[in-house]
Amino acid sequence: MPEKNRVKALDIALKAGVSTSTVDRVLNARGRVSNKTVDLVMKAQSALENDGDATSAFAKTIEVILPTNAGNSTRYLAAFLKLAGKKRGVQVRVNWVSKMNPGALSAALLETLERSADGIAFQALDHPLVHEAVNRLHFEGVTLTTIVSDLTGNDEIGYVGIDNRAAGRTAGLLMGNYCEGAVAVVWSGQLSRAHEERESGFRALMRTDFPAITVKDVSGGNDEPKENFRIIKKLLENDPEISGIYCVGAGPSAIVDAVSATKKTGQVKVFAHNLTHVTRAHLLASEIDIIIHQDMQEIANCTIDKFLGETHLGRQTVATHVITRENVLYHLDLADANGRLESRENNT
Repeated sequence: MPEKNRVKALDIALKAGVSTSTVDRVLNARGRVSNKTVDLVMKAQSALENDGDATSAFAKTIEVILPTNAGNSTRYLAAFLKLAGKKRGVQVRVNWVSKMNPGALSAALLETLERSADGIAFQALDHPLVHEAVNRLHFEGVTLTTIVSDLTGNDEIGYVGIDNRAAGRTAGLLMGNYCEGAVAVVWSGQLSRAHEERESGFRALMRTDFPAITVKDVSGGNDEPKENFRIIKKLLENDPEISGIYCVGAGPSAIVDAVSATKKTGQVKVFAHNLTHVTRAHLLASEIDIIIHQDMQEIANCTIDKFLGETHLGRQTVATHVITRENVLYHLDLADANGRLESRENNT
């Protein structure tokens, strides 16, 4: 009798729709796994050994969970994920949940169990409810990856996005050379590890490299434009020493408006994240000075590649870009892309 084809754990994981660590636990009896998952893994192994096809298995349906009202860049990400999936023969189902609501995110994650998805990609909130849902899905053998914002202690599932701490340090290095006196860091996503890492990276760099500059914390607003406008306007009215503002999350337009309302455009430097058709316009008008950018199309493509087994299922860091009005013209024309992506998003 000919020897059975030898297959890799990754091939079994892709065919069964589970993670490689789950395959390892099943095949080597390393920990608890549900009977349903054991059955999936054993059937996948048997099928691959019998037909010798260790390359054709891939995820066909991916559930994506993203926050509502989280800015244009999140809508770009959703549209690019659908586009990347369509090009690769993968169905991408985007589910929208309330922003900064761990209960809603946890529920949405668990609901995917009823739809038998081959994989789940989601923007994480660092909260016990979300960790519990992820542990449950991981135990059931579901392949998961976080995108844009990760989970603390995430050793079992994947991540696709920038190094947010390095992004914050980059913003600090640039702002320290632009500004003096005092600067403000605006963050509202207390549950967002991405925001937390940007803020801590920014502070760490400023503390070591620019100790003469005071960093003032502006917490609150929950990434809501009206609240951000009110908070920043009050800050600028009460503190004439502020020479720069770093916005780690969404809503930079509110900061631009607050700077304008206090007649400090050009005097107060504004740094923000993510190039969109809106931030592009602010950049060209010299209302925003620096954009720290993560390419949502690259993140989308890398995410689909992960579920198709073309890249490692673990962490994948994409490049962080620094964009100014002088090099923005070499980047994607997002004003035009916005219309095309909105049309695609509304029709899929």
